[in-house]
Amino acid sequence: MSASTTGLSRFYLLLAALTLALFAFANLRSPLVNEDGVLYLLLAERIGNEGLSSAFALYDRPFYPWLISAIHAVSGLSLTHSALCLDATFCVLLTLAFAEFCRLLYDDRGVLPWAALLILAHPKLNNYFGFVIRDIGYWALLFVSFCAWLRHLRDARMRWLLLWAPATLLAAAQRPEALVFGLLLPPMLLLAPRRARDATLARVMLAWGLVFGAMALALALVAALDPATFVQPMRDANDVPAALWRDIPTHFRAAVERYAHEVLDPHSGDVAALSLAGGLLTILLVKILNGLGPLQCLLLAHGLWRSGVAVAAVHRRAYATMLVGAVLIAAAFVGYRHFLDTRYVMLAVMLMLAPAARSLQKIAAHAFARGAPARATFVAAALLLASLDLLLGLDRPKPYLDECALWLRANLPPGSPVFANDKQLAWTSGARWDYQTAHDANLLIAEGSVPLAGNAYWIIHRKRGDEELARQLEHYRPLLTPLHRCAEPKGSVVEIFRQAPAP
Repeated sequence: MSASTTGLSRFYLLLAALTLALFAFANLRSPLVNEDGVLYLLLAERIGNEGLSSAFALYDRPFYPWLISAIHAVSGLSLTHSALCLDATFCVLLTLAFAEFCRLLYDDRGVLPWAALLILAHPKLNNYFGFVIRDIGYWALLFVSFCAWLRHLRDARMRWLLLWAPATLLAAAQRPEALVFGLLLPPMLLLAPRRARDATLARVMLAWGLVFGAMALALALVAALDPATFVQPMRDANDVPAALWRDIPTHFRAAVERYAHEVLDPHSGDVAALSLAGGLLTILLVKILNGLGPLQCLLLAHGLWRSGVAVAAVHRRAYATMLVGAVLIAAAFVGYRHFLDTRYVMLAVMLMLAPAARSLQKIAAHAFARGAPARATFVAAALLLASLDLLLGLDRPKPYLDECALWLRANLPPGSPVFANDKQLAWTSGARWDYQTAHDANLLIAEGSVPLAGNAYWIIHRKRGDEELARQLEHYRPLLTPLHRCAEPKGSVVEIFRQAPAP
């Protein structure tokens, strides 16, 4: 093994170790399982008890919880610890694949430490390190597929296509929108210079065949295992592209009518569509900029101004396609839901971190050329700014929830039947509860239709300013004996009650 390869291996080992340290830090800061994570753990539990087909009753894409269930069955770890093992693996894979992606994109090992610094210090990503979510695996596997694609562009070897296709499919098993890249990237081969057109067209068809042919085969095999359970979810999945094409304009027109009626003056109704479209594009732009953060935005602006962040010529079209695909996925979501969580722009944000890392590398090279004092000063300043960016962008802890979780684990008899409107606390309590009832709890309280039979305890989380929920709870107060109360200074509160026997 050459000294160059040994140095690269050591760098990636150090990067993996730092990732695991930050993963541990994120989970120690957020000991409660996030709300989406509760659903995945419930699905994993159901898969372990009743088989994969049972999970489709709650969720139509149970691949991620199936992995958790498999780790639980093989290792004997709890479901929560099995999820942590899976997520830790995905987190390490993501940081390694991102660093390798930047190296391949610029064909320069010098960008590696700066790419590692930006990805490790990204506060939004570190927040997600503390979540049980499928998105980490989706991003990690996509960047593996992107690395394979860049390598294939470089030397046209078949082995890279044979890595790209399954990585794309596995990413799609986490989130189906990964197939967008399976669709968009192969035609870029036709634009590659100095390639025989017939051979290139054959490679395009081969790439598509590897992805979509394997996907069709996998779906057919899954449906053959249990047709009664799997056929309808497969039909629903096949209808997704047509449904988006059909539903986004329908939802947009309905939103325009509401916007014109409820917000705009009647004389401005003719510009409602333009105004709403501008608002949705603003949401998309703001979410991307917020995901990048001030440090990364400054690095990108500097790189673009100095024109020093252009990727290697052979990779430019592929990189542009990846970035356009990531933005289109986020735009489709905001067009469909008129809402955009940061998770949906994180892929675009991470793709933009590559030129930000290149910009930081260029600034470092300029500083290093001035001698050892300038080098030391720059490294210290870069580490300080990255640390501040990380610490200032982290989610704020909620001590009152942690306090409540500790009280529940210490005082609630395991398996007690509970009515709750907070899935995180319900899961943490170890009690017996129903997911759908917890999902609809506030509505049931408002309607006065809480199912009282069989409940022994209530866990009610009332957010700041939700006085309506407090008023609606008065109807049930005669049946409830207060046991514990956890509150935060801003006004959110969790109350735990014992319920009297239902009349």
